[in-house]
Amino acid sequence: MTITNKITLVVATTLLCLCTAMAYAEFTVNLAFIKQEMQFQASSAMQNLSAALVPILETGDLDKSERFFETVMNEKTALSQVTLQWLFDGDLQTWSQEVAISQPAPEWFVAFDLIQPIWLTKTVTNSWTDLATLSILVETDNAYSTLWQLFRSFLISSIILITAATLVVRYTTARMLSPVKTITHEAKRIAKLDFSNAVPAPKTSDLSELTTAFNDMSLQLQNLFETLNEEISSLQKKYLYDDASSLPNRSFLIRQTESWLLSGDCGVLMLINLKWLENTDPKQGTKNFNECIRSMGQSIERILEHTNDSLVARTAKYEIAVVIPSIHEQQAREHLRKIIRAINSEIIINGLPIANGFAIGVAERNGNDSVSSLIERANIAKNQADTESTVFAFSQTTQEHSQEQLDEKLVEALQNDTFEYMLQPVFATASHEIQQYEVFTRLQLGDNAMGANKWLSDLSRLSIAQRFDRCVVKKLVTVLKSDKEIAPLSINLTSDSIKDPDFIIWLIDTITTNKLENRLYFEFAEAIACNHPEDCELACRSFNEAGIRFGIDRFGQHLASVSYLRALEPHFVKLDHSFIQNRDGSSDHLLLLKPIIKMASSLGIEVIASSIEYKHQLSTLPTSNIDAYFGFIAPPFPLESLNEEMRKSA
Repeated sequence: MTITNKITLVVATTLLCLCTAMAYAEFTVNLAFIKQEMQFQASSAMQNLSAALVPILETGDLDKSERFFETVMNEKTALSQVTLQWLFDGDLQTWSQEVAISQPAPEWFVAFDLIQPIWLTKTVTNSWTDLATLSILVETDNAYSTLWQLFRSFLISSIILITAATLVVRYTTARMLSPVKTITHEAKRIAKLDFSNAVPAPKTSDLSELTTAFNDMSLQLQNLFETLNEEISSLQKKYLYDDASSLPNRSFLIRQTESWLLSGDCGVLMLINLKWLENTDPKQGTKNFNECIRSMGQSIERILEHTNDSLVARTAKYEIAVVIPSIHEQQAREHLRKIIRAINSEIIINGLPIANGFAIGVAERNGNDSVSSLIERANIAKNQADTESTVFAFSQTTQEHSQEQLDEKLVEALQNDTFEYMLQPVFATASHEIQQYEVFTRLQLGDNAMGANKWLSDLSRLSIAQRFDRCVVKKLVTVLKSDKEIAPLSINLTSDSIKDPDFIIWLIDTITTNKLENRLYFEFAEAIACNHPEDCELACRSFNEAGIRFGIDRFGQHLASVSYLRALEPHFVKLDHSFIQNRDGSSDHLLLLKPIIKMASSLGIEVIASSIEYKHQLSTLPTSNIDAYFGFIAPPFPLESLNEEMRKSA
């Protein structure tokens, strides 16, 4: 209950009690007065009638007495019944009337029996003898009507008073406490690391002090988070970037390549030997070789700006490496032609000869490649190109299947929904209970089951990525509707789907119609969030408005600023698997990992560690901020085995 409501309730209750006490006192006084008034009227009527009856009784004229009482009863007196017993001859005369009440009291009010009728009897005499016995009855209708009118008027006045006072108090309190509401609103905004506005100081002195203290705290938090963000940037520049060219260094290249290889995705690595830089001399009008490398790095980045997770890094004094995931040799050759033109342009700008100015070695990823073997194959291809003066050379790559076979199989699987679904449990760190299942898809090609990470790029190339996502969503909706005991399922969405507003509308409609907002989660890679921020922000805003949970996969892969979390507001993030797998014993990566985990936790976002094989691996991470974990500590299992796995876990 809000403070305004509490104060309003207290005031209303106090006024109600006060009015109740006043009503009781008023009612008691009115009741006593009305009873007294009834008694007085009955006594007065008896006295007046007795005096008026003496001459009539002395004559013994029954007709006169009849006419007399008819006249009395017609004058709308309070008398409801009159009885006259003649003592001389024993005659009995009775007159009665229905007392007309314009506004009678309610029956429930009369049922309290607060007022009793008055019956008076008196012997009428003259100076020497008894003439008759007179009896009158005064009913309570008028009395109840009068008492009810007084009570109702007081009740209505009290209700109006209480209502008016309550509204005034509520309005005044709301105005007085408006700074508190403002502070609450601003606190929620600050919780999302939005420090754009300060809270204006109110006129009330005590609340003004509170507002000032809140603004000071907000400023301190802003400085803290800016320091944290600067720390991330400075650590990134210190350990991952080359100062002279501002390009990522060899350490960053190795880490990103390791992350890419662990994901199982296809792609190529290019090593470019820029021999012509040896001839640069600023004294002869050329740029400094570091400036040339920076310029070429920026040109190559512009060529690759529409690719996910591509990287341009400086690996030696005159060498650049380019990593392009999610492509095959054919797409690599298209990028290669553009890169060669960019290098030739830079050479021409510096007035140097193009011939034998550079050599490029290209290695397409093999299924069993490690970082060192991939770099070695690219280096051999580069040396081959240098030796043969052919500008570029491709390393020999053995493929288990042709591109045509894969394309045909993907289209067929999409038409017939023959994808295989695997589930991997995600455990809560505190309770070690299953929190959700991550869903993986596989494609059977010959004797091999290929994970989706090996052919997701082909879905985009064939323009069927959205159809694939729709297929997966429909399958999992059917599974969840069949059993309400299944823990939530989480699936990765492709870049094509996230960028398409029509797909997001369809997805939200499907989830809300089937009431699966808290049972089917969605994820997308950090690269999508970094490369397509506007599309992701629009999609995430729609998810949040619909109450659908979603998260960021491969969080921290780029080891860059995570300010995008404020705009997207995800419910959870899953750490990139390179933080756990194939660690070389160095703790440098933790210097960058800790602040970005703290940043996510400070925003109320769940942090999930991935690729956990043994529980002791969690000790290498800041576990106080790790909410859940998953990996081959509990290997994936087929969707068809879900019920059996649920029985085992139970």
